[in-house]
Amino acid sequence: MKPIEQPKSLMEATAEQIREAIVSGELPLGSKLSEQRLADIFGVSRSPVRDALASLQTEGLVNISAKRGSFVFMPDLKDVDDLCEYRAVLETAALRMALARNPDALVSGLSDSMAEMQAALEKQDVRRYTRGDLQFHKAIIETCGNRSIAQAYERTISPVMALRTHLFTIMNATLDRSMEEHAGLVEACRSGDADEAVRLLEEHVSHLVDAFRMALAEQET
Repeated sequence: MKPIEQPKSLMEATAEQIREAIVSGELPLGSKLSEQRLADIFGVSRSPVRDALASLQTEGLVNISAKRGSFVFMPDLKDVDDLCEYRAVLETAALRMALARNPDALVSGLSDSMAEMQAALEKQDVRRYTRGDLQFHKAIIETCGNRSIAQAYERTISPVMALRTHLFTIMNATLDRSMEEHAGLVEACRSGDADEAVRLLEEHVSHLVDAFRMALAEQET
């Protein structure tokens, strides 16, 4: 016998759809979110949409103002710096655990994600690349063996991935450098060099802040 899977509520299903649209770039950063329009698209009433947007606000993906309405989040440089610092803390801790506890599963998961990213790179499919990128970093979390870290990461990683999609598409950040950095991290993990792997991961995460800073500077000129 197997445990019975609980069906998703209408709110959860709606939130999942909106989350995916934000992370993939279908709903751009800073764009206004109309409850009625979203309800019409999903074929539901406004109530589950309203509840879904409130839930996504707790994840940092949506900003809700009583006077202005609901918008996809648009971070400033401090927001991005904080997000990346938080991400680095979780991922580097998880990476050391994964290398100590499940190194084979870690390398296998990273390699599978790299194959997906390479296929996306060859087609210049940014959204597919972003999904592969997310799976790459989730492989670190999933093989670390710590459920609390995995749960915290799942609740908070969506804004980072939405930002990456934004940089890759709207701000033209390069995919080639990203691919090279992921490949270097895989090699360090394969050789079992935890210190080098952590160094490369910290450097990789910091480049998101650098790319956002450069993009803001370009917009101001």
